[in-house]
Amino acid sequence: MGALAALLMTPLVVSGPASAVAVGDWTQFRNGAAHQGVNPAETALSVSTVSGLRQQWVTNVGGSVWSSPATADGRLYVGGLDGRLHALDAATGQTLWAKPDSALTGDWTFTSPAIGDGVVYLGINRPAAEIWAFDAVTGATRWRTGASISNINGSPTLAGSVLYAATTEDQVLALDAATGARIWDAKPNGGRGSGFYSSPTVAEGKVFAASLNQRLYALDQATGAVLWSFPTGGHNSSTPAVVDGTVYFGSRDGNVYAVDAATGVQRWKTQYGTNILASFQSSPAVANGTVYIGTNNDRRVLALDAATGAIRWSFRTGGVVMSSPVVANGVVYVGSDDRSVYALRATNGQRLWSARVSGAVDSGPVVAQGKVYAGTYGDNGGGNVYSFALRR
Repeated sequence: MGALAALLMTPLVVSGPASAVAVGDWTQFRNGAAHQGVNPAETALSVSTVSGLRQQWVTNVGGSVWSSPATADGRLYVGGLDGRLHALDAATGQTLWAKPDSALTGDWTFTSPAIGDGVVYLGINRPAAEIWAFDAVTGATRWRTGASISNINGSPTLAGSVLYAATTEDQVLALDAATGARIWDAKPNGGRGSGFYSSPTVAEGKVFAASLNQRLYALDQATGAVLWSFPTGGHNSSTPAVVDGTVYFGSRDGNVYAVDAATGVQRWKTQYGTNILASFQSSPAVANGTVYIGTNNDRRVLALDAATGAIRWSFRTGGVVMSSPVVANGVVYVGSDDRSVYALRATNGQRLWSARVSGAVDSGPVVAQGKVYAGTYGDNGGGNVYSFALRR
């Protein structure tokens, strides 16, 4: 195990009320360390009510949004390509704070926030990469790592008291969430080749990381030791989802894979179209025996049987679907580069609702407390965060 010596940090003791997490909040990328992309507590939005969604507010955060939002205690947190974390009032869209206080040349963040115990965590490339921890209420800096890691394109994952992150240079980190001290530092491919654009997934005592080195790695959660690796035929930037002992992820080789979480043995793979026409950068959501994932140039959302990989249905949008679908109460929500957010019936892909927005929706939307949130990306109309809610 690596030494517990702290990284270069600027600690700051902050007083004030802690942010509370309520049932139905969405506290990190894919709504949990296992990255299943499901909100089981959503009840207001359903197959019968989702058509009543209307735009509640829109807020420009000054930089395109690749980040998926996170919510807790009536606040919405989102990262922007201005290199800052923005805290918005979830009811009005009003900006409560944006930190760090001033953007630096070269700043950007693709990562989504993670919330726990009154702290919000985010990976920021400033241009040297760091992980920051902010007080969820005030935005004050709790700690930050020094410029001793490479770029962070995948969102940090909070599992209990440990924060996991992966960098673009073959590095997976485990940090103490309270202090930022490094618990272990793994280089699954021996520090060779490319690293990770996906987020580490934590489940069943393991950390699963899909690599640009054309492998899925399983690491020991306590030590970072490599337990097994699974080869693919292309780069992997799809964040794995783990459900009932199976790891699901997409690859740029045009396949969706299901792999045994304990052994790394393939259970099935499904190729959709050709590698050029249907590579997968979207991260899967898994609910009720079905895997939902978006395709790139083929512009579709697919639903696959979780046990066999058989295609149950597909829905065609007007643009690339890099957005990661989410599932809540029988409805699949997903964005597209056609500047739209969609709500589809989970059982057959029927479109129940859609909304036009100002730019491409490459990040996954979020469903929480009866609302849908989405950010937009692109030079024209990028940098907006939208809230949709049912009419009163």
